[in-house]
Amino acid sequence: MGVFGHLFGHDEKKDMPELLPAIERAVSGVEPLLKQISGYPNSYRKPVAIALEYAHSLAASVPGPVVVNRESYAKDAFVHVLFPAMDSVMEALCSSVALQDYQRDFPAGDELYALMGMRRYEKTVVGMELSGQTIQRDVVQKAVYFTSHTIENPAPSEQQARDQVAWSFFDSLVGKVKKRVELRKQDKQSQLQEKDLLMARLRTANAQARPALEEQLAKMLSSMQTTISSLELSNYIEDFDAILLNPEQYLRLVQTPIILDSMGIRRDSGDASMAGAIIFNDLIGFDRRDWTVTMVHCNNMQSESFATRLEQAYRKLAI
Repeated sequence: MGVFGHLFGHDEKKDMPELLPAIERAVSGVEPLLKQISGYPNSYRKPVAIALEYAHSLAASVPGPVVVNRESYAKDAFVHVLFPAMDSVMEALCSSVALQDYQRDFPAGDELYALMGMRRYEKTVVGMELSGQTIQRDVVQKAVYFTSHTIENPAPSEQQARDQVAWSFFDSLVGKVKKRVELRKQDKQSQLQEKDLLMARLRTANAQARPALEEQLAKMLSSMQTTISSLELSNYIEDFDAILLNPEQYLRLVQTPIILDSMGIRRDSGDASMAGAIIFNDLIGFDRRDWTVTMVHCNNMQSESFATRLEQAYRKLAI
């Protein structure tokens, strides 16, 4: 993280313009009362600066943009692999709530850039394969396919879209800080329930059972005190440091090269008849499941067919 060293001084002139708003955004997302205790905002400069810089760097590294439309489905092998059929390209775009909102806010826009995420799956299928001059039937194969196409962070330009993606990544990291705190709050509730149970058992215990129960209760009270202390607002900075100083551990892109034929069947690297591998970029840690992501460029948004289908999708959403 040495490249971020210039950000960590207390001279506000050296701060990124986004830093103070980012600190407020992060703290408000975890616990707004933190703004009222000593150390705010200076205690949060270093972790927020690192996380924000990392989020921008990660957003910049998302591949693309690739053009997504009927023509690219026919010509671009990568786009062809992402969608099960040509009609599904339009269906994926028109079913996007973010895209519908964007078109409502910018009705005159003819193109946009956005982040597209998909779930990638593999399933075993039985098909045919050409081996030399012989067609082999009932060959067990692995088919790669994508579902749940989602368009997020649409914007008029690529840079604006990537900036929005960066903030989404930053918010995801902040969400993990909040989750750490919530887990301790849940631990506290569980410990309170266990304490009440032990005390109830003590009230009815005989002399033989009491020493062991008293020992358990003492350990529980000690553990509770540690948990309660960790939930003091002054200790929340440790949660920010744990996540935001090491953002790559919690959110990252992983490249997965896969060789596929035109039918989406996975092939071995030794198959000379196949073209080179397609590189898929998987976003790890954004939520409970991984996403395959790319930046996309959608144009001809004002064409009659697209506008009509988008309007129909918006009406269904409103209903």
